[in-house]
Amino acid sequence: MRWILLFLLLTPCLLSAQDGNYALGARNGAMAGTSLTFTDGWAAFNNPGALGGLEASTAMITYQNRYNIEGFHVLGGGLVYHHSLVNTAIKYYKFGDDLFNQQVIGLVLANRIQMVSLGAGINIIQTHAEGLSTRRVAALEMGGTAEITRQIIFGAHIFNFKHGTMHPTTMKAGLSFRPKDFLMINTEVEKQLDSREKFKAGLEYAIIKNVLIRTGLNVQGNDLSNSQVRATFGFGFQPKNFLFDYAFSNENLGAIHEISLAYQLEKP
Repeated sequence: MRWILLFLLLTPCLLSAQDGNYALGARNGAMAGTSLTFTDGWAAFNNPGALGGLEASTAMITYQNRYNIEGFHVLGGGLVYHHSLVNTAIKYYKFGDDLFNQQVIGLVLANRIQMVSLGAGINIIQTHAEGLSTRRVAALEMGGTAEITRQIIFGAHIFNFKHGTMHPTTMKAGLSFRPKDFLMINTEVEKQLDSREKFKAGLEYAIIKNVLIRTGLNVQGNDLSNSQVRATFGFGFQPKNFLFDYAFSNENLGAIHEISLAYQLEKP
């Protein structure tokens, strides 16, 4: 009976944690996850290839409140060291509490050569459930971006080359259209083996210098009558070397709020 009760308690946590998506940062969340081409510190989580274009060492931290349920919160952060030869990042992700939690620690290396940026990383994923054994697996990832034109950027990312039920292989590809300095429109498709595709679109608009508003749409499945649709919203504020972002979205279990803070250790 004890194991049955424990399984029932952990099932929602397992479903929420084991989606193979460890993307972080409120900018990513506000634009429905269309972050493949973002050259910020959060690229260490969202696309290691884009990290090669970062021109400032950065420290960042984020907190995600999922559904206002204790034990469903996410905490993450990392450090990026910028160097002319290679950008190096370490990152940390934690979902859950003492009863059930999933933690990820990773190392990312990235570099930019002319119009192309490439990166790769290794992650150790630890899953712990109270009363059960702790499980650790290694997951490799690789990604890149390419400037097709000054206004159009292509991005791609694959996470975990060794597919499994607990940690599925996740593949993403997308385009970013930037017709003006104050406007960005992103589109992406995400596919996990054994899961339906996710089609995502995001928009970022600078209403004044250093103040941005964002929105996005995430659609899973190609049948509109049987698709899961999620809208996202948020804003960003960038005073001097600080980057503050907030994101909001609503799912079946409730609302998700995320607050992120980053600090550029040196001016780009």
